[in-house]
Amino acid sequence: MVNEPVDRGDGPLDELPLAYRSRSTTEGLLPILGYVLGDQIGSRLFDDGIGARLAILAMTFAAGWAIVQRRRRGESIGWWIPAVAVYLLARGIAGLIWGETVFLATGIGLKVALGLAALTSVVIGRPLAGELAPLVLPFDDDVRAHRRYHLTMRNLTLGYAVYQLVTVAFEIWLLTNTDSGTGFLLIRTGVGWLSGFVGFFAAALYADRGLRPIPGFPGVLTLFESIGEALEARRRNEAG
Repeated sequence: MVNEPVDRGDGPLDELPLAYRSRSTTEGLLPILGYVLGDQIGSRLFDDGIGARLAILAMTFAAGWAIVQRRRRGESIGWWIPAVAVYLLARGIAGLIWGETVFLATGIGLKVALGLAALTSVVIGRPLAGELAPLVLPFDDDVRAHRRYHLTMRNLTLGYAVYQLVTVAFEIWLLTNTDSGTGFLLIRTGVGWLSGFVGFFAAALYADRGLRPIPGFPGVLTLFESIGEALEARRRNEAG
């Protein structure tokens, strides 16, 4: 647990939001690295078919290893982590049986599911952004109960759903026009990282503007600045 205080504008918090408590910076890259290495080694030593299956095994193992490391650090896994583990196992088995294209297509299918889930959350009146935002920023109960919070998070959720479905169209086109799984994965990762960064920054600006009228709320950008200061303090403490 990280206990650096974060100034929220009305006093310090006891701890950082959940999104900033993990100390690992490499686990997210391990599945991609495993896929690329498995594909290259298998293809060079054997053939493309074996390379693809070795890449699937390496990526699945690396993703599973990251989940195990989170559990060893004492992070609560809830229902989400076991669900991810089941998905990764099923995806790996499907890839080994039906090949690389099916394996990569399941990732696209997951994005479709996430986009539809976001739309569903708006329909039932519980926007996904509103449920997940407190994991990233320390919104207090008064802010979360305000009408502007609900409206802002609803619009952000709709924007996320549209983003997911647009990227799905791009990835389907990319999968059908890329010769290798490694090429597809690297291009998708690069484009996804860039578009995700731009999208996150745009969402933060929109949320800042939408939530500022709430009485007593210091602003989204102010909260990010405070969290940045706390993270820098943690880094200095660990270095010292």
